Amino acid sequence: MVKGMASLTADDWIRAAAAHLAANGVDAVRVEPLAAALGVSKGSFYWHFTNRDALLDAVLEWWRRAGVSDVVAQLEQVETEPKARLRALLLRAFAHRDCGFDVGVRAWAARERRAHEAAREVDGVRTDYVVSLLRAAGAPDPERRAAVVYRTLLGDYALRAAGAAGLDGPAVEDLTSWALGHH
Repeated sequence: MVKGMASLTADDWIRAAAAHLAANGVDAVRVEPLAAALGVSKGSFYWHFTNRDALLDAVLEWWRRAGVSDVVAQLEQVETEPKARLRALLLRAFAHRDCGFDVGVRAWAARERRAHEAAREVDGVRTDYVVSLLRAAGAPDPERRAAVVYRTLLGDYALRAAGAAGLDGPAVEDLTSWALGHH
């Protein structure tokens, strides 16, 4: 089904741009290919965004929300205990299928300041959240452990984006136990 200008939302464009970025890098995020993928004219794009830069800014903002705030809010509704919240977070993060997006943003961040700043902000908020869970759970040296966990996740994303298998559930459980200070 082809969507018209009225039924196609800015979020549809943002999600399509995120998918293109994940699959082919930021240079693939162009109005004409996105319009073709969505089955609409370029005019639909300009209904929602003034230019490509506005779309790219919206993609980064979407990542800040979807990749951080929404995840934390969902976890806090389900789990109340810090150890259970950390376990749920890590199992979810390591099972996340769209790791190509994070990898694509980081490649973009190596070239462009706005993506670099967004990645630094997202990384800081994510790591701070893990630190807060570890601290609340009484884990020793929560800053160091959070950094190791987060960098392990990013490495897992990069490996999976290149075709490798991700960490399995038992490995994530072991990482969680280590992070909590249980040897």
